Amino acid sequence: MATLDTTAKTLAKGLPLVLVVDDSPVQLRMVQDLLGRNGYAVKTAPSSEKALEMLRTLAPAVIISDVTMAGMSGYEFCQQIKKDKDLAKIPVILMTGETSPKDFKAGRDAGAVMYITKPVKPEGLLNAVRMVCPGARA
Repeated sequence: MATLDTTAKTLAKGLPLVLVVDDSPVQLRMVQDLLGRNGYAVKTAPSSEKALEMLRTLAPAVIISDVTMAGMSGYEFCQQIKKDKDLAKIPVILMTGETSPKDFKAGRDAGAVMYITKPVKPEGLLNAVRMVCPGARA
């Protein structure tokens, strides 16, 4: 994961900040590496609870969150963000292996702008982030 110094330097360059939330270290690293190589600053959180704590001092351009996590689910996390007037405008992209229409509806009802299924295709994730957070320089 990026060190604070690396993230601070990246943010100083004016790159859009993406907060990635997932309880899988492998998934966090994959998304962080992909976005970092494509013009985004990336911060990661291993849980929804940690991400909410980080959002007290971070202002990401977009949040990408897994749905199925221990503790607070990605749906509940998204709902918490949308209830907070200071965070509500941040677009949330949900990622999950759940693919039923019921799951897609739950993501939409929670306030997510997109719902990406796992396994995540790198180009699909990049396109989704670019749609809600233009301006990255690769």
